[in-house]
Amino acid sequence: MFSALVIRDLAATIETLFRSELASRPVIVVSGNQRLKVLGTDAWARQAGVHAGDSLKQAEFQCPDAVVVHAREETYRRLFDEMTVDLTDHIDKVETYYDAGNALWYVKTPHQEELNVLRELILGRLGGTVSVGTGSGKFVARVAGISSFGHCRVTPGEEAAFLAPFPVSLLPLTLDMCRRLPMMGIRSIGDYAALSRAAVFEQWDRQGCRCYDLALGIDSRPLQSCQPPLLLEQTLSFEDAVADKESLLAACLQLASALRHKLKGRAAGRLVVLLTDDTGYRHELHLRPNEPLHSMAHFQKQLPLLLEKPTYTTGIIQLSLQLSELAVVEPQQLSLFEVTREQRSVNQAIYGWRQRFHETVYHLTSTGVPRHFPPTLQYEYEALEA
Repeated sequence: MFSALVIRDLAATIETLFRSELASRPVIVVSGNQRLKVLGTDAWARQAGVHAGDSLKQAEFQCPDAVVVHAREETYRRLFDEMTVDLTDHIDKVETYYDAGNALWYVKTPHQEELNVLRELILGRLGGTVSVGTGSGKFVARVAGISSFGHCRVTPGEEAAFLAPFPVSLLPLTLDMCRRLPMMGIRSIGDYAALSRAAVFEQWDRQGCRCYDLALGIDSRPLQSCQPPLLLEQTLSFEDAVADKESLLAACLQLASALRHKLKGRAAGRLVVLLTDDTGYRHELHLRPNEPLHSMAHFQKQLPLLLEKPTYTTGIIQLSLQLSELAVVEPQQLSLFEVTREQRSVNQAIYGWRQRFHETVYHLTSTGVPRHFPPTLQYEYEALEA
């Protein structure tokens, strides 16, 4: 039996966790630059008729008393990954499903006490509403978790009857299926399961048959255990609140030096700076550099640019640096040519040289370079008629 630990309204829950004044009002989380769309809501805004994908004007018309918050998707994903690491410390296998609406973790355990411990762990870390669904397959467990506020168990053999009243949009439909099924009057999972398998295969091929099996409660997918993301963190607390950016930069470089020794031949593809002010609010600065961070020169270049972004006016009492998406640094093959290995094609190299030396004609010839050389280095340029 599979169990799904579902945290409802992840985006709105995390925003309420950071800002306690939002707990007494409906919350609408929007994303986008020019055309703002609803990314997630809380239960109050959803009951007022606001749904994910609505425009901001539609949401404000449906729920004029709601507080509109701009999404911080990097923050939501970071906290979701940290929660995954905590869960893997208590159970062997965990499969994740991230969504700004209803995010969940799949587990497989026959012990109710273990499920209660995991549920309380999520509640203590993120708060909000956490429900549990249990069924013979992952899809049934997910629907059971979304449909209840406590613990919903689906008895083996009753999966099809349980799934029948739920909307067909819960199935992994293609764009063509999303467009055509409402036109055909198929709005619930039971309506879809009432079709014949031959008709479904004729219309939507293998993907349609997969949805057909899920609608009947047939789900043979195993639990795919995820590898907990590696995370390195250093924290520094200040006795007195610090507001000037020069002092914060010096503190960040101090923490970066300690983190660099922990990398041990690895490079980080993501850098997060956490700043906690004297009011308790946490500011987050996220950076995905073009080149992975593995030396102090990289930190000295990126951290000043990152600290120029915030416009906070309060003092900072705690500073944390996090490095994630760690990978082993591969040795680089030296080259006599001004070509970035595996990142620049032959035509691009010739074009770059022509821009610098207008009176030079370049001719491409093959050479006897050893096979262990990268493919993009197995050539040479001969300057003719210079």
